Amino acid sequence: MPKKTHLTKNNSFFGRRYYSIKTSVLLYIAFKNFVDKKLRSSLTVLAVVIGVCAISFLLSFGLGIQNLVTEQVVGDKSLKAIDVTSPNSKIIKLDQAAVNNIIIFPHVEKIGIQYSFPGIMTFNGGEIDVVAYGLNQQYQNLSALNILKGRLLNATDEKSVVLNMSALKSIGIEDPNKAINQELKITIPLDRTESKVKQISDNFKIVGVVESGAGSELFIPSTIFDVAGVPNYSNAKIVIDDISNVSIVRTQIESSGFQTTSLTDTMTEINNIFKFFNLILIGFGSIGMVVAILGMFNTLTISLLERTKEIGLMMALGARRIDMHKLFIFEAAMISFVGAVVGVTVAIVLGKIVNLYLNIGAASRGVSGYFNIFVMPIWAIALIILSTILVGIIVVYFPARRAERINPIDALRRE
Repeated sequence: MPKKTHLTKNNSFFGRRYYSIKTSVLLYIAFKNFVDKKLRSSLTVLAVVIGVCAISFLLSFGLGIQNLVTEQVVGDKSLKAIDVTSPNSKIIKLDQAAVNNIIIFPHVEKIGIQYSFPGIMTFNGGEIDVVAYGLNQQYQNLSALNILKGRLLNATDEKSVVLNMSALKSIGIEDPNKAINQELKITIPLDRTESKVKQISDNFKIVGVVESGAGSELFIPSTIFDVAGVPNYSNAKIVIDDISNVSIVRTQIESSGFQTTSLTDTMTEINNIFKFFNLILIGFGSIGMVVAILGMFNTLTISLLERTKEIGLMMALGARRIDMHKLFIFEAAMISFVGAVVGVTVAIVLGKIVNLYLNIGAASRGVSGYFNIFVMPIWAIALIILSTILVGIIVVYFPARRAERINPIDALRRE
């Protein structure tokens, strides 16, 4: 019965057999060398950990800031929404006929309309200038108004109004609870429009308070402007069935002469800016990685010089040159993998500690809600680990190439 061997048959040439060392054996040898040289391996891994941790920490900071900016811009708004306005309302009218034409476009699910006029709000003898918005239910639902007290407008409201905090403070009310069910007078001039009446002037009851905008704003049902005979809308908001169809529908609408805007434009600009920002952060973090690469190269080169006799003996016993190449690649990959995993883990832990500290400080100052300044998604973790291993394999190229070229006779004679 043939003896078991750690060598596997490769091919035969003129009756002579050539064998290669099993991959499992090469991995064991690489692991033993990694473990036996504790101090050297630890220092090399530590250098990789520092480099990877620096890159991961700075990248997670860039991604966290990008997410915060994106959330502030998008908020609860849908990326499937398109805002439509008329560049010249006297020539191209955004009226009911135009809305009826748009709603039949492919991929359009629903549409909301809004009027917008300057107005005057009177309360307890005082007057303030406001921007009055008349919107229907669809537009209100798509606007994602942040209600602070009371409720938003509903389909049955006629003389109801929703104010923002700026308008509320302008009339001397600081507490939103005290504003609900209060009556005020709203006057909206319409003399520059082709409406049936010259102005809207009536008493309205406050049904809700929202947090929106820095200026004084109020929201009333669009039916009030419909009854007044205002012919054109200020803008419309359209919802598409899928984000991928936004550009198609925008092209169709713009071909009718209207202007369109979408959050996808803003998101594209934000992502382009943060691509360069993240690259800059990675560049700063890569300084530590350069030190790690030099340390790894030095470690593997010294290891090669110390093990010349061992390599010569293995090759004299039948190991192939490619086996020596693989051995050093396995050692470099092992160092890179351990360093990358530990470095990313340390960066994640540090990020969570900083996030917790910042949120505790923000909560003590009355800020509600949890936010993350440092974010490390799964794809970033995988990318950093794989990139580190790849860098380790590239670094080991010259030591591995030198190892496979060692002459076993010269190595044994010299040693």
